[in-house]
Amino acid sequence: MTRPWRWLAGIAAGAALYIGLPYLLVQRGGLGIVTRGDPARRQVALTFDDGPDPRSTSLVLDTLRAAGVQATFFILPALGRQHPDLLRRLLDEGHEVLPHAHRHQHAWTLLPWVAFRDPGQATREVEQLTGTRPRFQRPPHGAYSLATVLGQHATGVTGVHWTVEARDWAADATPDTVRAEVARQVTPGGIIVLHDAGPGARTTPAALPGILEDLHSRGFEVVPLRDLRGARPGTLRDVWRTLRGR
Repeated sequence: MTRPWRWLAGIAAGAALYIGLPYLLVQRGGLGIVTRGDPARRQVALTFDDGPDPRSTSLVLDTLRAAGVQATFFILPALGRQHPDLLRRLLDEGHEVLPHAHRHQHAWTLLPWVAFRDPGQATREVEQLTGTRPRFQRPPHGAYSLATVLGQHATGVTGVHWTVEARDWAADATPDTVRAEVARQVTPGGIIVLHDAGPGARTTPAALPGILEDLHSRGFEVVPLRDLRGARPGTLRDVWRTLRGR
């Protein structure tokens, strides 16, 4: 093998280790992260990413309060500092506040040392804002590199994924399509991801009343992640079952 081909082979092997394996085992297979709760219990966790934003998070909170529902918010700490009154409302109304990211950027595009530090930075910032040490963290886009995985382990937080992706951020999304996606995908023990800020906030506040109505009419208890029974990090056996589609 000539030297250029050796370099290319080395780059390919490095990419497979750094991105390919975390994508397959963690992001797709759920190894070491929470992906769902007890499938025998008619319960779902409702989660929101990317906030807080006073233009949209307030509308989401109004709907949750009217429905008597508490949820989990994976926040960007910088926005929490910018909007302390909104952060205080999240906490006062009993919602779970957890770290999303210090830098909202896809893990594959971050330099390795930046991706490694990000879970720890976000976790420490959220702890300073809330006074509570977070147990969980969800990276932007639910994406992992090897550095992300190692950074979570070094910080002592567990990653969280989802079973229901409502695509509220899609350019062609409407409140009706978001509501329909949740209704189509939801199963007992599931984790729903929506957005209370960013592109998803264009549709989610309007879709949320109907989503909650559908879930309650189907007998689902809607809870924050902390109350999702049976939620635990995935094992290699879970990965095998997931990748086999069972």
